[in-house]
Amino acid sequence: MENRTDLAVESYESADKTVIDGVKIEEHNSVTTVTVINEKGAQAIGKPVGKYITCDVDSFVNNTDIFDGRLDRLAKILKSLLPENMDSVLVAGIGNLDITADALGPITNNYVLSTRHLKDNEIFKDFDFFCVSSISTGVLGDTGIESAEIVKGIADIIKPSCVIAVDALAASSAERLGTTVQLSNSGIAPGSGVGNHRFELSQATLGIPVVSVGIPTVVSTSVIKNDSSDEVMFVTPREIDRVIDCGAKLIGMSINTCLQRNASPQEIFSLLS
Repeated sequence: MENRTDLAVESYESADKTVIDGVKIEEHNSVTTVTVINEKGAQAIGKPVGKYITCDVDSFVNNTDIFDGRLDRLAKILKSLLPENMDSVLVAGIGNLDITADALGPITNNYVLSTRHLKDNEIFKDFDFFCVSSISTGVLGDTGIESAEIVKGIADIIKPSCVIAVDALAASSAERLGTTVQLSNSGIAPGSGVGNHRFELSQATLGIPVVSVGIPTVVSTSVIKNDSSDEVMFVTPREIDRVIDCGAKLIGMSINTCLQRNASPQEIFSLLS
């Protein structure tokens, strides 16, 4: 049965090995880092070369207060993946607002403080904002344009130092739905976890570093039923609305906390309200 998951840690676990040539794994508290060192490792777990950091969080269903230390924790992880000496970032929300389980990326943009148009505004001079732009790409079925094509077209014009791509993920374990955040510096291939491979967003395709952030929101029924014949149906938690909204808020505010170092998370959140 094909292991349908976007999580590198699950791909590593499915290999059923403690040691894989070309793959390094580190665990510290509730953070697991899978580093795919070379092409041999990439082939072994089916993930591109890069670093994948999986952070376990309290379920958004029962815990919606993001100002409890999680922002600083995720912001620190995100900062470790971003290139040094950046002067601007483009945040790309990937997904479909009409499908709740796939709406993480677009809704995250509601919580990202876009500042490119404020940099020269005297009212906000004291904040010394980092330059951030954001875009929701929509989906190919609605726009007729690949998400990667939209992001590349915008990036070629505004020339950010890096792209942060946010997308909903697929997991192979129902326990990880809404309780895991994965961050990676390898870019992202939208839809790969559900067998709908789209053009990837990566440094190879965009020409600039791409960091991806996502939360698993769907799992294949083949995993739940242990039925290899059922590979096209996916399920999502009953409380998916809360998972998406609270997860988007956590990711968006973590991006703000990472980039806007001269304002507190509470100040940034008040600007978004």
